[in-house]
Amino acid sequence: MSSYYSLFNHNNLSIDDVINLYELKKSTFPLPKRKGKMEKAKSIDEISDKFDAFIFDSFGVLNVGSTLIENVPNALNKLKRKEKVIMVLTNGASYPTSNKVETFSNWKLPFNSTEIISSRDLLKNHLKNEKKITWGVIGSPGSDIDELGISGYILGNNMKQIDKCEGIIYLGCEYWSNENQKILEDHVVKNSLKVLVGNPDIIAPQKSSFSIEPGFWSYNFHKFRASKPLYFGKPHNQIFDLAINKIIALSNKSISLDRIAMVGDSLHTDILGGLSSKISTILVTNHGLFKDYDYYNAIAKTSICPDWIIPSL
Repeated sequence: MSSYYSLFNHNNLSIDDVINLYELKKSTFPLPKRKGKMEKAKSIDEISDKFDAFIFDSFGVLNVGSTLIENVPNALNKLKRKEKVIMVLTNGASYPTSNKVETFSNWKLPFNSTEIISSRDLLKNHLKNEKKITWGVIGSPGSDIDELGISGYILGNNMKQIDKCEGIIYLGCEYWSNENQKILEDHVVKNSLKVLVGNPDIIAPQKSSFSIEPGFWSYNFHKFRASKPLYFGKPHNQIFDLAINKIIALSNKSISLDRIAMVGDSLHTDILGGLSSKISTILVTNHGLFKDYDYYNAIAKTSICPDWIIPSL
């Protein structure tokens, strides 16, 4: 296995490992258009009058793993009562967006289906313009590749179909391993295959650890000239453009970009993506990536500065 993977024990990543991994991958990200103002507030409600619309990350902001964060429904309903446009922007690509809509409904969060955008949606739109080939999909049995409008095989515990795959799509990595990745890389490089990444995240925060996401594995393809991945999701501009255009369509008035705020727990995806798209940014620190970590140290290491810092919604 290549030196990139040997640098990190992905079964026991620390927050410093995560920051270093994202910094290694930074050359593949869009550049920030400015630095944030680095102001602090106690909650989203305290600064809500400064904005007309909010784009929320999911993991680490609304929920941690399968657990809803306390006070989130109350905070979101307050924004709704103030007639703010609210939206979710998630890199979760493993399952159809309808699954997320159902989960939020069960949690009684005030989002309808038009207010939830996933990187999977962007990938699905892109696939409409791809040639009809046999795809190898890194995902899980519930990834529902039929919903994406493609034919192919789910790769993971079973790699026997790899030679039939004419292109590769990363959705999720629940069943992925170093051994699978090596087999995949050899096949992709040998055949100069296209690689599409439905979730650029390197990790996702869980209750007591980090789960490994497609961005961790797909980064290695950048060393192969013929197989550089195409990413769908934060921090890349396409998904922010989609969210901004939808906010403008949902609003009853014109909204300037600085009156739209991206609210997230990750500097390299949420905050960088917001800064690159010229919208405002709010870093949430108490539940996700920077729980129990000196986030000022992370900001200094990365030079990615949010406009506002709040502990929780």
